[in-house]
Amino acid sequence: MMRSEELRRYRYFAGLPLSVLDQIASISSLRRFEAGERLLEEGAQASHLMIVKSGQVDVVYRVGDGREVTAESALGGDVIAWSAMLEPFILTASGVGSKEGELIALDGAKLRELCAADTSLGYQLMTEIARGLRDRLTGLRVQLAATR
Repeated sequence: MMRSEELRRYRYFAGLPLSVLDQIASISSLRRFEAGERLLEEGAQASHLMIVKSGQVDVVYRVGDGREVTAESALGGDVIAWSAMLEPFILTASGVGSKEGELIALDGAKLRELCAADTSLGYQLMTEIARGLRDRLTGLRVQLAATR
């Protein structure tokens, strides 16, 4: 379980009351990973929203011919497995540790319950997730333009 004070460091939870941070901390866990370890599998059930605490995770997409392409590298503070927050709760990419580190894993079902009960938490969290996805899309566009 994470400590509430530590969660406050992440933009997703900045400014939240301690009581809300305590609830989020109670549904969180730390997970160590190694370089080369496959952490997430595209098409699998998304059970946890994850924040990279340290290390690096490559976000990998399967393309039409079956190849896998690294779209970006998630670093400290970045969210992966955001699909745990949106139906149908299926991962849209794989995640592979490229530098050993730690993830903060938040139970997706319990986090969605917290967001439904506290709409200001839900709004703040989903806004930050949307910003992260916007940045990821921008990065993909730049990457695609560079390959032409």
